[in-house]
Amino acid sequence: MTRAEAAVFLIGAEHGPTYTPPPATGTRFTDVPANYWAAPWIEQIAAEGITGGCGNGQFCPTVLLSRAEMAVLLLGAEHGSSYSPPPATGTRFTDVPASYWAARWIEQLAAEGITSGCGNGQFCPTATITRAELAVFLAAGFHLPLP
Repeated sequence: MTRAEAAVFLIGAEHGPTYTPPPATGTRFTDVPANYWAAPWIEQIAAEGITGGCGNGQFCPTVLLSRAEMAVLLLGAEHGSSYSPPPATGTRFTDVPASYWAARWIEQLAAEGITSGCGNGQFCPTATITRAELAVFLAAGFHLPLP
C-alpha cells in the first residue's frame, strides 16, 4: 500500500463509504498537485491532523507505508488528532523496544485487539503493509464487517 492509497482507505473507514472530501487545493503538500488522483483524501487526512506528511512540506504519496506508520495513522483516524497512547512497555513484541519511535502506537493497536503482530511474537514494524493487512486493521479498528 502506498501512502496515498492508505489515506483514501483511512478517510473512507473513518467517515463511511459515501464520504467525499472537499476538492483539493494542491497547496498542502508540494508533491501532491490538486489534480493528483488521491489529493482530496490526502489533504483531508492532513486537515484532520492525522498526518503532517513525510517531511519538508511533502506527503510522499507513492512511498510504501510501513506497518509502524500505519499504526500511527490508524489510531489517529480512530481516536482523533489529539490522541496520544499510553507509554510503551517494550514487552508486547520482541522487535519493538519501548524506545522505538512508534512503540506506543504499536502496543496500543495490540491492546485494542486490532493486531496480534506478524507472528512469532513480532510486529514487523518496518515491513510494508499489504492491502489485505490494512483491510483487516481497518475492519478491527472501525468495527467494519469483512466481506
